[in-house]
Formats: sequence, structure tokens, C-alpha cells
Amino acid sequence: MAGMTARQINTTRRIIKTGFLNLFRNAWLTIAATAVMIVALTIIAIAVVLNVTANNAIDELARDLKASIYLVDDVSDTERNLLQSRILALDFVESIDYITQDQARVDLAGDFQNDDDILQALALAGNDVLPASLRITVSDLERMPEIGDFAAREENAVFIDSVSLGQTDAQATIDKAASAQTFINTASIVAALTLSAVSIMIIFNTIRMAIYTRRDEIRIMKLIGATPSYIRGPFLVEASLYGVFAGIISTVGVYSLIYSLGGQVSNQKEFAQTYAFFTETGIVTVMLASLILLGILIGAVSSMLAMEKYLKLKHW
Repeated sequence: MAGMTARQINTTRRIIKTGFLNLFRNAWLTIAATAVMIVALTIIAIAVVLNVTANNAIDELARDLKASIYLVDDVSDTERNLLQSRILALDFVESIDYITQDQARVDLAGDFQNDDDILQALALAGNDVLPASLRITVSDLERMPEIGDFAAREENAVFIDSVSLGQTDAQATIDKAASAQTFINTASIVAALTLSAVSIMIIFNTIRMAIYTRRDEIRIMKLIGATPSYIRGPFLVEASLYGVFAGIISTVGVYSLIYSLGGQVSNQKEFAQTYAFFTETGIVTVMLASLILLGILIGAVSSMLAMEKYLKLKHW
């Protein structure tokens, strides 16, 4: 058993060594195959980054899109607490902030601190011009209109003066971000599939030419009793190495963009979470491993297709 294991180890070493050497026999084809695979893997990685960025940006924008229920002037604390408990019972409501009249005045003055006309109007109107309100954060923006239905119920309407279902411009921004995300996903999938197919075709032809140029060597190996796995092994290793190199280079390229461009916007709340996520050591490792494995898969599939077709020619 020990002798058999040693033989298997030596055979594996020879296969791997031959696979490495084969990379340099057709250097230009190797470069072409690896380059196309690099582009394909890079597009896939960038698509993942952009998708996560869009999701986080939409979530951050959604947090700022709040519904407001404005209370009648004479509502008591008990009535307000009752109304808050009813709102919190809604399964799509995340949180509620109670905004007093004084706080509403301060917030409005802060929003228009550079507008003297608004500030003068506030000063003339007095402290009671703005109503107290409940500012509501929801987990599902599509269900925000249900707050209006809730406010219209007879048992709730007696406490409520009016309802505002978020800012129109914020909703428009979220819709645009969602549309951009859909477009990015679709375009990335199409581009990645196209380039992956091109990579498979190039590697397929590379392995086919390698089989053709080594046909005499392969014929001799067959005559002396080489097993099919020993003959196929170097070709499989060669194609898999394309994926290893492409995965490493793609990861370096993508993270160069993340650290350079992402670092410039990492202080903005819409992008801070994405930047922190992708710069974690664990995520960097997962991205590297995923791209390498995907590259190996593409290389292995194309190599196996080529060997299946061309290693069984009758004159061999």
C-alpha cells in the first residue's frame, strides 16, 4: 500500500509538472485564453460589488424615507402612547420617533438655516405653528401606503391631523437606484456569460492545438500503457492554471478599484457599509477563492470538452 501511494504521488507530481510546462509551449494562446478569462471574472466580480453597493444604497435611502403622522393639538400622552402601540403592532413598521412641537420647529429651522424669509416667518408664527408628529420607519417601502389606511380608521383618526408618506424626491431616487441595479445585473450577466463562453472556446482551441502538437507523444504514451487519466491530467492542469492566474489577477484588479475609488466615497453613508464589507479580511479571502474556483471551473470544463472530442481519434 505504501508503494502504491508513493507511485500515485509521483504520478501526480509528473502530471502537475507537465501541466505547468505546457503553459509555455503555446505562450500566446495561453496569454489570450487567460486574458479573456480575466475580463470575464472581473466583470462578474464588479457585478457583485455593484449589486451589493446598490442594495446598501437603497436600504440607506429607504431609512431616510419616513412616513409622518401629524397629531392633533390636544392629544394626550396616554392617547399618543396608545396610537404608537397600534402602529408598532403593524408588521412592516421598524421604529417610531416622537417629534415634539419644539423639536419640529428646531428641525425646520435647521433645514432652512440659510433662508431668512423662512426663519422670520417661523419667528412671527410662534411656537405652536408646527404640530407634534410620529415619524415612522418601515421595512418595506411598498407597504408604506398602508399607514394612510391605518390613519383613516375611525379609532385612529380622532388623534391624527394629517399624514405624509415620505418625500417624493427620495422615493424617486430610490426608484432610479433600483432601476440602475436591475440594468447592472442584466448587463453584467449577459457580458459575463458571453465572455465565459468566449473563454471556453479559446481554451477549447488551445487544448485542441496542444493535443495536435503532442499527438506523437500521446501515441507513444498510449503504446507503453499510459492510463487515460495520466494522458488527460496535464491538459486539465494546464487549463485549470489559466483559471488560477485569471482569478488572482482579477481579484487584484477589482480590489485596486475598491480601495482607490471606494476609499474616496467610504465616508458617505450610502457607500460606507459596502466599503467596510468588501475590505474585511474574510470577504477578501472569499472573493479570491471564489474567482479562482470559477476560473478553474471554466478551464476544466473547456479542457474536458476538448479532450472528449480529440483524444479519441481513430488513427491514434
